[in-house]
Amino acid sequence: MVEPPNQYPYARPPRGPSRLSTVLPKHAPEYSLWLGGSLGVLGYAGALYINDAAPPPGNSGIETTGNFIRPGLALQGDVGVRLARRYIPYLALEVGLVGAGRRFDGTSTNASTSFIGLGFRYLAGDVDSVSFASDLSFGFRKFEVSNATGTWSAAGIEIFRLGFGADVRLSTRATISPMLTISGGQLTDTSGTIQFAPNQSDMQSPPFTGNSGIPASDQETYFAIVLGCGVHVDLLGN
Repeated sequence: MVEPPNQYPYARPPRGPSRLSTVLPKHAPEYSLWLGGSLGVLGYAGALYINDAAPPPGNSGIETTGNFIRPGLALQGDVGVRLARRYIPYLALEVGLVGAGRRFDGTSTNASTSFIGLGFRYLAGDVDSVSFASDLSFGFRKFEVSNATGTWSAAGIEIFRLGFGADVRLSTRATISPMLTISGGQLTDTSGTIQFAPNQSDMQSPPFTGNSGIPASDQETYFAIVLGCGVHVDLLGN
């Protein structure tokens, strides 16, 4: 007797993707420890103070930032926390790798700037892909010059520091952030003393030395501009 053909022949089910081949989608963690840093081009504008000494003819007596500091690089480190994916309060430390300004032409003078402060970053848009990043911070900025004759510094509170850019998510744990940052403030405190390059036509050193500070009537406004890119990672969160 011949058996009827099987109306429902067995067929092996199609193979689905293996666990190893499954790629989990990248996403911004809900909360995390936020760490990273940035490197950018740093420039200054404005002035540090008004000269109390009698200026030469045609000189307003305003000591511009270029008299002390030349453009350079800004290296910044950040430590913060990510909250609800979009909100990032953080602590920042920026070091300016700059050259000495015109007052020290022809001398072996070292110059530097630094900023330490608190910031807050907000991400708008698609935080899992590309979002708009706005940044607001404030803190303490210091200018310093040093050579064989001594070390002089001036410092003050930087009341505003605004950043605008993008936050590009590379993976669940890493992002890159191109950013333009603009800040400004006034210098109020001084420390130490230093000699300018020889043959200055008006004076030989800053008029405000030691811990005398800069009087309010002689304070000027400086500006700092950084165009850079940062890399940050999200740790310990999900």
